[in-house]
Amino acid sequence: MSLAIRLLAKAAGQDQLAHCLLFHGGSRQARREMGLRLAMILNCRESGERPCQRCISCRKILSGNHPDVRVLEPDKESLRMDQVRIWQNGVYRKHFEGRYKVFIFAQADSLTVQAANALLKVVEEPPDRTVIILSADNLAGILPTLQSRSQIVYFPDPPKQDWFNAYTNEDAEDAALAWSMSGENPDVAQRILSAGVASVQEWLTQFWQGIEQKDFILLFPLWMKGKAPDRHLAGLYLRIMGLRIKNEISLGRSLAGALLTIEESMEALRRNVNPRLVMEVCALKLMDGYSS
Repeated sequence: MSLAIRLLAKAAGQDQLAHCLLFHGGSRQARREMGLRLAMILNCRESGERPCQRCISCRKILSGNHPDVRVLEPDKESLRMDQVRIWQNGVYRKHFEGRYKVFIFAQADSLTVQAANALLKVVEEPPDRTVIILSADNLAGILPTLQSRSQIVYFPDPPKQDWFNAYTNEDAEDAALAWSMSGENPDVAQRILSAGVASVQEWLTQFWQGIEQKDFILLFPLWMKGKAPDRHLAGLYLRIMGLRIKNEISLGRSLAGALLTIEESMEALRRNVNPRLVMEVCALKLMDGYSS
């Protein structure tokens, strides 16, 4: 556990925690576990060292049944405006049984722009004894105005071997490929494995062939039923493409425009633009500024 995370737990034990925390880096699981640990520290009923993980409050948080502690997950690919609006309507209500209300926004970088702005209004005028935790894979996906009003906490990536130890020998080859494609990011690697390493490789290979040959017709099969990416997959493909372009930039290629295209495409996804349209426009722009 890093010093910053240990200090965070200490602040919670002293009731001095910031009202909005922004977790990034590491793995989704590590960030979620820390968010729930803070919720237990804040609401533990024992008088000794907290969290005890035995009292009724701790047990409810661990089981996901505490009325004042809630994890908000994306609806399909995004945290949407209607989800935040429902949350917003109840966030100022009295506590049910805990000392603190704690809300963890999982994959907060999937917030649509409208949802992020609605969340910002609450962060700017936080309710009493309420902690909001934003957990993000990609810090750049969080509105700058939200970042400026949050205490930003970086989680270091787990050691490579720890990540690989989670997989059986049968998964070892795919795990190694996913780890390499992800830029050694454990969450991205996990998403690649979930989507299927071979499927991701096949789609991206055909996409790059169309870009490098400047032939849009080669991309048509990628929009067919069964291959057309949803918002989740489109975001994953763009993330991997961005890593490839950054690597080529590090080798001396002048591809700043291509990298900007990837960032603009990811922003369009966050605005709920149709994933196929996003990828088509991205392809056309890349054809203009990318060559092998």
